[in-house]
Amino acid sequence: FHVFDAGEVFGILQVQVQEEEEEGDEEKKTVNINVEMSSKVVVTRESGLQKSDPTSVFLVDHAWTFRAENARQQLEQVPGLLGRMSSLMGLPFHGEAPEPSAVERVLEDMWRYTQTYHLSQGSAEEKVPLWYIMDEFGSQVQHSDQPTCCMAPLFYTPQQMAYSVLWPLQDLENGDEVTRDFAYGESDPLLRQCRLLPWRPADLLAFGVAVSEVPDLYFEENRETLPQQIEPHTVPDGKVLKVYTEIKQVRENLKHPRFELTEDEGEADILWLFSHFRDYRKLSEERPFVLINQFPCETAVTTKDCLAAIARRARGGQGAPWIPKTFNLQLELPQFIAHFLQNAERGEDNHWICKPWNLARGLDTHITNNLNCIIRQRESSPKVVCKYLEDPVLFAREEVGMVKFDIRYMVLLRSVRPLRLFVYDVFWLRFANRPFSLEHFDDYQKHFTVMNYAEGVQLKQVHYDEFIPQFEKQYPQFPWKQVEYGITMPLRPMLKAPPITPIGRRWDNRGRGRAPQ
Repeated sequence: FHVFDAGEVFGILQVQVQEEEEEGDEEKKTVNINVEMSSKVVVTRESGLQKSDPTSVFLVDHAWTFRAENARQQLEQVPGLLGRMSSLMGLPFHGEAPEPSAVERVLEDMWRYTQTYHLSQGSAEEKVPLWYIMDEFGSQVQHSDQPTCCMAPLFYTPQQMAYSVLWPLQDLENGDEVTRDFAYGESDPLLRQCRLLPWRPADLLAFGVAVSEVPDLYFEENRETLPQQIEPHTVPDGKVLKVYTEIKQVRENLKHPRFELTEDEGEADILWLFSHFRDYRKLSEERPFVLINQFPCETAVTTKDCLAAIARRARGGQGAPWIPKTFNLQLELPQFIAHFLQNAERGEDNHWICKPWNLARGLDTHITNNLNCIIRQRESSPKVVCKYLEDPVLFAREEVGMVKFDIRYMVLLRSVRPLRLFVYDVFWLRFANRPFSLEHFDDYQKHFTVMNYAEGVQLKQVHYDEFIPQFEKQYPQFPWKQVEYGITMPLRPMLKAPPITPIGRRWDNRGRGRAPQ
């Protein structure tokens, strides 16, 4: 059985805060009194709460657990959820029906109440961070820079349930307030200001938006070595190349007579691997003519944080014109907030897309103009935030309308010195399923194009040679060859950016994987 005894120790107090505002000139000055209600949690037990008491540990229930992309759907469909969240957040709510305006208010305000955790096992989809809002008790524990208590999520495996655990950091007497640090673990004063902005206003508008160049140490991959210099090698005419691969698609579709599959990695002429290869030096020394489908330090361009930094480096510290304005939320949060606030002051579009560094397929990717949401995204997983293209090139689908689309090119880096780069002009197209508009940013089929992994949605496919005449018909002023040149040309300056030197990287437990972007 379960004993929930917090009510015997704590109470929730309603606090009335009055603020006076003066209006008018000196002769006709009027004073307006604004009254706001807030809540706080206090110790109500006469004997107080002792830090050393082993029973001074409390479980706090979670009222709502969700993934960000499903929040709207749950508020609209789960009976009673919208009313409970509105009440918990002190928002107006009338009646039982999920009014659109009430849903929008909760979606806007919930980032002041959410916490997050993610599971370390399962598929990529199952590892996407979960957000949760604690119950009416836990949600009323307020922030303090000198907190009296600590709170942390706990996943209880036997029940497959998550709770929050609360425990005191000091002895508390009857009437003392229970507080926690909303920016726990952050010692840098500026970053604390930034992280606390959803709850505590701060003047960050004048903070500089210039981003310093990321040092070489940031790019280094753990245990990755550079190869020895290799002389050019020509494959003899008629030689059948043996291919070792871990990838199912290669095994099933490699039919050309110049290649044959082998189960022996040691005899292979070509290694087409899925896992991250690291020891290039050993390969270059022992098997210098073996080809491999990776290159040293490739995460510098295949992970989003490094790609943004490399793009700046290639332009001498300036943002490249072929990549949207991008900030690394782990390193450049103050600069992003200043830029966001300056955009708002100038009345410019302020929609941004938050992306995990090393995930693909749109997983844990969110579009928003809510600054609090973006600040809080930093806590779930390492992310970059890019300016969302508010006026993209669209493609007319007869049965749908003007939709977003993207193009995937296959690129082969053959050598670095000299730079030899090949682009396969047979490209792959992906389309959104709903007409584009700057609204409903959690509508996946409107704002995203990766439909081949989503369940129950249409995957629209058009072959490249059918697409080109359709595109040129819709945009006759832009011949496809001209468009394609503009797409492929940025590859050269990016791959010719000033070099980095791999030494060995110390990294946190979130790590960095290989994921095609």
